[in-house]
Amino acid sequence: MPRLTLAVLLALSIGVPAHASSDPTVLDYALAADVDTLDPHWGYDAVSLFVVDQVYETLIDFKGESLDEFEPRLATVVPSLQNGFLSKDGLNYAFPLRLGAKFHDGSTLSAADVKYSLMRFLLLDREGGPSNLLLEGLLGVRGTGDLPPDQIFDLADKAISTEGGSVVLRLKKPFAPLLGILANFGHVVSKGYVEANGGWDGRKATWLKHRNPAKESAALYARMNGTGPFQLASWDRAAKKISLVRNESYWRKPAALARVNLSAVAESRERRRRLEAGEIDVAFVERRYLDQFEGLPGVIVADGLPALEAQNAILFNFKTETKNNPWLGSGRLGDGVPPDFFADVETRKAFAFAFDYDAFIKEGYRSKAIQAHGPIPAVLFGYNPKQKPWPFSPYQAEGAFKRADNGRVWEHGFALSMAYTEGNAERRIACRLLKEGVEKVNPKFHVDCRALPESKLLDELRARRLPAFVYRWILDYPDPHNAVEPFLHSNGYFASMLGYANPRADAMIEQAAAEIDPAKRKALYFELQALAIYDAPAIFTADSYNIVVRRAKVQGWLYHPIQPYGTLYEVTKTP
Repeated sequence: MPRLTLAVLLALSIGVPAHASSDPTVLDYALAADVDTLDPHWGYDAVSLFVVDQVYETLIDFKGESLDEFEPRLATVVPSLQNGFLSKDGLNYAFPLRLGAKFHDGSTLSAADVKYSLMRFLLLDREGGPSNLLLEGLLGVRGTGDLPPDQIFDLADKAISTEGGSVVLRLKKPFAPLLGILANFGHVVSKGYVEANGGWDGRKATWLKHRNPAKESAALYARMNGTGPFQLASWDRAAKKISLVRNESYWRKPAALARVNLSAVAESRERRRRLEAGEIDVAFVERRYLDQFEGLPGVIVADGLPALEAQNAILFNFKTETKNNPWLGSGRLGDGVPPDFFADVETRKAFAFAFDYDAFIKEGYRSKAIQAHGPIPAVLFGYNPKQKPWPFSPYQAEGAFKRADNGRVWEHGFALSMAYTEGNAERRIACRLLKEGVEKVNPKFHVDCRALPESKLLDELRARRLPAFVYRWILDYPDPHNAVEPFLHSNGYFASMLGYANPRADAMIEQAAAEIDPAKRKALYFELQALAIYDAPAIFTADSYNIVVRRAKVQGWLYHPIQPYGTLYEVTKTP
C-alpha cells in the first residue's frame, strides 16, 4: 500500500543565531528520555536501542525506509527462496558472514561470535525483556522457564549452528516475522569481550547464572564493543549524556560525523530553546508540544512520518482481580462494576459506540491522525483500509447498553474507575471523552478517570487489578504478527493479563505466523483485523504519525518507523 504523505515545513535559514555550531563533524541531539542500558540483549526501550543501533550491527538490516525489504550487514546475503539460502520448507536460514569486519577493540568478527550473540539474546531472558521475540520463532516457547534448563539450552544450541563461515538457523516451524526480528534485535557482540567483562562464557554449565540479570549487573550495561560506524566515548549517567565517536576502521566507508552528543532533556521548552539558539541540531518533539517548534528559523519540521504502534487504545479487563481491589468499587453494578463486567461483548460494543473518535483526533492529535481500523497500523502489511471501524453513535451505544447483561447494566447503572498514564495529555483526553460519551447515554453511568505514574499503571496491569485503562503498544518489528498477537492471542502481552481468549483468534494468529505465502497471510490478517473490531477486546482509537525536528544543515537523515530516532551513519552536516 502507498506510504503516508510526508509533509515537510521548511523555514528559511535567515536569522539563524550567529553562535550556532558550525562544526560539520559534530551532531548534538536532545532526546526526551535517558538511556536505560547499553547492553543490546537487555535493552528494550526505544532510546537505548537507538544508541545500540549506532554501535552494534545485525546480520541484516532494513533496506532504506522499507518495512519488508532487507539488505545485508554482517551477513553477505539476505536469505530467500530465490537465492537458496532459505530452504523451500521455510525452516532453515543460512547467513554467510562478511569477512574482515572488526569489533572496536580490534578483534575480528567470527561465526562463533554470531552464534554466541543469538544464544545470549535467547538465554539472557530478563523479566519483561525482548528474548521472547526469538524464543517463539526459533524454539517455539515464550520463555526459558517453559522447559527444563538443560532442554532449553540444547534446543537453542541445535537451532543455531556454525557451518564454515556461515551461521544457520533451524526453526521448528516456519515463522514469517523472523527476518524483521533479526534486523531489529539480532545485534552481534564479541564473545571474548563479554566473557572478559564478567559475562556469560557460552557454556551450558554456566548459563543459568546469567539468566534474568539485574540491569546494572549485565556485562554490557555500561560498556560497548560492536562493529558499527560509531563507538562509545563516554556515558555520564548523572548528567544523562552520551558521546559516540566515529569508528575509523569501519568495514564500510567511515561516517561523515566524527562525534555525536546525545543528551536527555525532559522539558520541551528547553529543547526548543537549545534548538533555536543553535546549541543542538536535532530534537525529539511530542506532538502536543509541536507548536513550540513550528516557525523556528533554519529548522525543518518533518511531520506525517509513519508510526508503528497501536496508539492510546482503551483496554478492557475480562477477569479483574477482586482481592482488596478498590478499582472495582463495590464489585457490583450500581456503585461499582463486577469483575467480569467487560466479558459481555455488548458492554464492550456500547463503550466503543460511546467514544467520539473525531473529537479525539482533533483535540489529541491536532487532526494529524486517522481513526484506527484495529491494532494493525495503516503503514503495515496486512492492514485492510476497507475495514470499517466503530462509529461514534450514542444511539447505538444506548441499544448495546440495554442488551448488556440482559438489561441489568441499563437498569442498575455502574461506577467505573479507569486509569491513564500520568502526564500523558492524549490518554487523559481519551479517558475524558469516553467518560463524557458514556455518561450522556444514561445518568446512572459514571466513569472516573484516574492518572497513574506509568510504573504504577504497569504494576496494576500485571496484578490484573485495572478494569479498564488507556495505553499503547509500540511494535517491536514491522510485521502484523506483533500487532495482533499482544491484543488477540490468549498468551499475548495484554490478552494474557486481561483474560481475553478467543480460540479462533489464537488459531489464525499461529497460522498466519507460520504462513510463507504473502497472499494467504494477508487474508488471515484481514480477518483478524475484522475480529479485533467486532469482538472489541479493546477500543482502537487513532493511527497517527511521528515527527522529526532538525536544523536545515543536517542532511541525509534516514527515517524508519522501527527506528524513529533515526540512524546516524548516513547523516551529514553543513557548516
